[in-house]
Amino acid sequence: MKYLYLTTLCLLFSLIALGQKGTISGKILSNKGEAVPFISVLLKNTRVGNATDESGHFTLSTKPGKYTLIIRGSAYNQVEKQVEILANQILELGDITVEENNKLLDEVAVTADRADKYVVSKPSESLRLKADLREIPQSINIATKQTLLDMGMLSKGEIARISSGITKSYGGNLDMTLQIRGTNATYGTYRNGVGGPIWWNAQEDAAMIEKIEFVKGPAGFMLANSEPGGLVNTVTKQATHERIVQVGFGMGSYNLMRTNVDLGGDLSRDGKLSCRFNAGIQQNNEFYQFGAFKRQFIAPVLKYELNDKTSITLEHNYVKAQAQENTHSSISINGDMWALPQNLAINDPNHDKFWGEDVYTRVHLVHKLAPKWTLNAQAAYMTTNWDGTTLNLAGISPTKDTLYRANSMSNWFGQLTNMQLFLDGKFNTGAKAEHSILAGLDFGDGSEGSTSGGTWGDLTRFPLVINNPTYYLSKDSLSYLTDPYVWRATNRWMAVYVQDHLKLFDKLILTLAGRFTDLTTGQDWNSANDPAYEVVDKKFTPRLGITYLLNKNVSFYALHDESFVSQRGAIFGGGRLPALTGSNNEIGAKISLFDNQLIINASRYDIKKNNVGTADLLHDGFYIKTGQIRSRGFDFDVMGKLNKNISITANYSYCDARITKDADSTVIGLYNGGTARNLANVWLKYQFTEGTLKGLSFGGGLQHTGQRSGVQPGWNAMEGNKFLPAYTLYDAAISYQTEKFSIGLNVYNLSNTRYAANGWWYPEFKEWMFDAGVPRNFRLQTLIKF
Repeated sequence: MKYLYLTTLCLLFSLIALGQKGTISGKILSNKGEAVPFISVLLKNTRVGNATDESGHFTLSTKPGKYTLIIRGSAYNQVEKQVEILANQILELGDITVEENNKLLDEVAVTADRADKYVVSKPSESLRLKADLREIPQSINIATKQTLLDMGMLSKGEIARISSGITKSYGGNLDMTLQIRGTNATYGTYRNGVGGPIWWNAQEDAAMIEKIEFVKGPAGFMLANSEPGGLVNTVTKQATHERIVQVGFGMGSYNLMRTNVDLGGDLSRDGKLSCRFNAGIQQNNEFYQFGAFKRQFIAPVLKYELNDKTSITLEHNYVKAQAQENTHSSISINGDMWALPQNLAINDPNHDKFWGEDVYTRVHLVHKLAPKWTLNAQAAYMTTNWDGTTLNLAGISPTKDTLYRANSMSNWFGQLTNMQLFLDGKFNTGAKAEHSILAGLDFGDGSEGSTSGGTWGDLTRFPLVINNPTYYLSKDSLSYLTDPYVWRATNRWMAVYVQDHLKLFDKLILTLAGRFTDLTTGQDWNSANDPAYEVVDKKFTPRLGITYLLNKNVSFYALHDESFVSQRGAIFGGGRLPALTGSNNEIGAKISLFDNQLIINASRYDIKKNNVGTADLLHDGFYIKTGQIRSRGFDFDVMGKLNKNISITANYSYCDARITKDADSTVIGLYNGGTARNLANVWLKYQFTEGTLKGLSFGGGLQHTGQRSGVQPGWNAMEGNKFLPAYTLYDAAISYQTEKFSIGLNVYNLSNTRYAANGWWYPEFKEWMFDAGVPRNFRLQTLIKF
């Protein structure tokens, strides 16, 4: 009901209009004479504002009077112009020139992305790199909110198809794990540049998201103690001077219902205080019996600009989600992956729902010290929780007619405090040598832990007869658990990072950087073989890159970057597992076509992950440090517009990630668990831009996931490589969009293909256990702008 009140209030404000209006129009040009798209244009001390279109034009409508026209953008000096508008007048201001500068405020994450924009030329300021993407010696792909809208996405959990080399190796609507370039990247998920080593349990709703940045390979400029495969940074919607009043509604298969509201604009007449407010709720059933899901979120942002040099932003996100089952497990029968009924419930409806909750608060200060020097400081505190009890699929009887289930409980928590201070600026040494300096400090203090228990030692306690399943077990029986297992780990770090982005003769760029990290990892008592401890690791990780700018559209690069990751585990005879070390050697090319409307990225990489902890075969419960995983492959991404009508998001990746060292020589050569050697995704959209069909669009795409490894050393690798079957899904969409209204229908898995989203081989049963993919389904979503 509170969302209904909020929506009604927004509608009332949007309908207030006094007197006959006039119109102001013009075109914004840079000091180079080029059109400036997506820059904010507003009338001072009013709520009237807009952003320029792709050709730099703008139009404002307001009541008669004298006004101060303000033109502001993250990369330009602010311009103010006095205007007077009469009733019914069309005031044409002609060309207005704005001067470029190096100030990069949060505005770049908001007003710079129009609803129909697919290509971003610079990363968000939360990635700290101020250069154009074509100058950065690394594969970075950025998906805007328009891409998410075209594909009908509802949360961050659906993003894997947008960029090459990314596999969702576990998860549903709640928590998930990701692999990037064949290595685990679950703890490499950031939000506005903070987060890192924290496991999100509820996931951001798509209505919160402005863009998503995919960084391949180690990213020492963000955090050294992360996996070498890469990271994902979600940029949430930020405060804006542009007036925004939007309400969204959605419905779909399995009784899907959702609504959200997006509000933004100035809260003070002088434009110093601006805001953004997003909130929403979603609920739906699932394709399997008793399946249910619910998510609610609220995300307010306030930004205060003390003057033209200093601003402070306060942001809060609260996301809570509940699910009867996070994923729907299934099992093969005599090797037949699809023998079980697709909708057969594993859990019992008398179990309470699992729930996940993410709470995120961030304060961000930006201060321009000089025309070319800016100081960024931000602090964030995040907590995440996961709690519930469920019946998990645990195996199958020898007669293959009864499923084994284990009753399990997990009460998991995580928290992280992160503080960052970064200085960036430019200076020249000679006429043809430009230095772009990035220097900063990074502090973190996090912990995670769990109290868990289950009946894994008594698999026959909760049988489920396949042909005659019995549900609604007594709650007393479902409360039975063995002794709980408790653990807690801590993670504290302090790091210093310095980088020189040295551009020579406007052609050659050298990236010279290094990061020193002091990392303390601790663990409370875990078991007799794994007692409490605290260990300190100190590591210097260099970052060396070179970029050659062939012309304004083509660049080539090479990169060497390193990372390290703490890990838990005791070594027989004393000592701990050392930190994982990782390195990435990469070469690539970046191409921009059609006036930067289409970008193409291609890269080839060689990643090594050393000191991988493997089981000590002679001493149960202990580990040895001889493991190594090597991942080599190729990424290819295309994103943007082929012309004014056709947009494309396509990618392909080949990844050969194998175990190259291990104490057990029999596992050398095995593919890393969860890795898909081949991934391909395509999404095409055709939009009518003129005539009677203007605004109508048709879209379609495919998702191909090749065979994935389903074995891990020390558990199920005794029979060698085992692979989940490949699959291809086809999707389609139709939508209609005007300036104030849009509606879109997306249909997924058109051929109703049955597939395993992820899974593992279980040698004790000689069967696959896997998460079943979603059958054919649809979503219908609308967005109304006031």
